[in-house]
Amino acid sequence: MKPTTVHPTTGPDPLDGLSRSERRQWRADSRRVSRQHEADQLAALRGLVEAGCPVTGMVAVDSAFGLGGPVEMIIDGRRLRAWRAYRPAVAALKDALSTIAHVPLAGVSRYGPYWVLTFKLAAEPLVILVDRLTLMPDWGGQPGWSAGPGGPLVGLAF
Repeated sequence: MKPTTVHPTTGPDPLDGLSRSERRQWRADSRRVSRQHEADQLAALRGLVEAGCPVTGMVAVDSAFGLGGPVEMIIDGRRLRAWRAYRPAVAALKDALSTIAHVPLAGVSRYGPYWVLTFKLAAEPLVILVDRLTLMPDWGGQPGWSAGPGGPLVGLAF
C-alpha cells in the first residue's frame, strides 16, 4: 500500500487514491482548465486595451525576491495582480502615474510562459514582463457589485 502524502498546510494529496490513468486524466483536465482560464484572462485584458482603459492606481509591494516583485494595478475599476514584475519598469510606471492622472494600457500579450503588458507613456511605450497575472472581479468581490456610499468595505464595519 502506498503511503499517504500529507502537506503541512494543505492536508492530504487528493491524487493519492487515484490510479495512474486517473491521475493522468486529472492532470490533463487541470492543464486544460488552466489554458482556458488564461485565454479568458487574455481576452478580457485585450478588451480593456481596445476600450482604451487606463491604469489609474497601483501598489507595488517591496519583497526580497531579487529584481522582481508583486504589483497590483487598478484598470477601469478592476484589480490586476501581477507577480514578479521587473522593479525598474514598475518604478517607471509609478513615476508616470505620479505626474499624470492615468496611463493607458496599450497592449497585452503572451511571450512563452510570461505575460507582456505594454503601457503608453509620453516618451515611449513601457513594457513590463510578468510571470503570473490575475484579473480580479470588480473590487475583488462578486461581479455585478454596485457601488454604494462608503465604498465596498462599508459592510464590514462593526
